[in-house]
Amino acid sequence: MLLHLYWAVGGTWGLPLMETRNRSAVQAANWVVCAVELIGAFFILALNHPVGRRVPAWTLLVPLWIAAVVCLSHGVYGFVTKGLYLSGWHGAVDFPSVPGVSAATAAGRHQLSAIQDLVVFEPCFVLQGALVALAAWQFVRTSARRRIWLTSVIVGTVLIAAFGTLLSLGGMHIAVY
Repeated sequence: MLLHLYWAVGGTWGLPLMETRNRSAVQAANWVVCAVELIGAFFILALNHPVGRRVPAWTLLVPLWIAAVVCLSHGVYGFVTKGLYLSGWHGAVDFPSVPGVSAATAAGRHQLSAIQDLVVFEPCFVLQGALVALAAWQFVRTSARRRIWLTSVIVGTVLIAAFGTLLSLGGMHIAVY
């Protein structure tokens, strides 16, 4: 959440070139992400709080499953598409052209963004998703239900990442960078 808070208050390190031009939109989006992450933290804390035993388990596990799968699939998708971009398949990532920026400057900034994603951001998404999944897995009490939980997280992650990657390889991008 700290990085999103940094971007929400106006920081620009790590932002793709186009995002440095849309400062107010980036700031607003990052305030929303900070709020979502704060709400997610309350769900995780509820797992180890008496309230977590008084509510139906699904009310905690469904949002955490969604969070885990979104984070994990985002990281996996990012590793695949940014890896393809760096290996020369530039159509794998949709870096929009920026008015007033030379093609050479834009290419260099896009290369740097792809490297930053692979080294910093995608590992953070995978780690965050794995930790959310592990926290919820600990909440599930029986070994049979833990296997179901883990299997569903893996299947959800693979399906979403594969779908996104296939769209990207087909030239249809699900996110703009």
